[in-house]
Amino acid sequence: MRSLYGLGVCVAALASTTGGVTAQEWEDTLAVSRPLATRTVLEELSNRLQQQSGSEAARAALARVRSRLEEGDFRQGDRVQLEVQGEEALTDTFEVGPDRVLRLPSPVVGTLALRGVLRSEFEARVTEFLGRFLQTPVVRARPLIRLSIQGEVERAGVHAVPADAVLADALMAAGGTTPEADMRKLRIERNGEAIWEDDALREALAAGRTVDEARLRDGDQIVVERRRETGLTENLRFLWVFVSLAGGIISLSRIF
Repeated sequence: MRSLYGLGVCVAALASTTGGVTAQEWEDTLAVSRPLATRTVLEELSNRLQQQSGSEAARAALARVRSRLEEGDFRQGDRVQLEVQGEEALTDTFEVGPDRVLRLPSPVVGTLALRGVLRSEFEARVTEFLGRFLQTPVVRARPLIRLSIQGEVERAGVHAVPADAVLADALMAAGGTTPEADMRKLRIERNGEAIWEDDALREALAAGRTVDEARLRDGDQIVVERRRETGLTENLRFLWVFVSLAGGIISLSRIF
């Protein structure tokens, strides 16, 4: 109840200043942006948004809430991670197929439909489904968020990270940072604009904020900048390059 009360306060506060509030600010403030938002919270939010005269931004937030409640969170190509005790074939990462269905290997027969299912409901839905084939299955089911991790990391690229993972684990999914990484220049972007950066992001990392709590979405990008070299480091690097080039020239002269 406390969380719902806080939700109502947020909606009321935003409603009183709708003129200067963008759709992004609505979504960043409200539960609609959280990947693991529950159905109860989203339904409460939907009811409250309907009661507000609101603005275009508020109506956009309401439309997104309704879409999640009706269509669910899963789309074709999404990836999920399953751990089923005693079942190696079912302990793996799987991809959501066409028509938003999940096809699992034997002993499962048939497919699990994910249309209308929220990420917060995924584990319970999988456990119920596997209960048709296994006796009291012990299941851990985690929806994954695809994040682009770029810059000074060992394996730059798109990585699927559990929605309940802490932000630091997202960096570890890319093999961790390189020695040249400048953690003071770390930022998270969405559509080319920074949504987390500087002190706010460092505090979120230190506090153990999760991907869900940071309200990250599929396609968000984590960027790790290269550490700016000091004058001494730059001079040493130049000297190393010069010596390397000189050595190569001498070696070539000996050959010819």
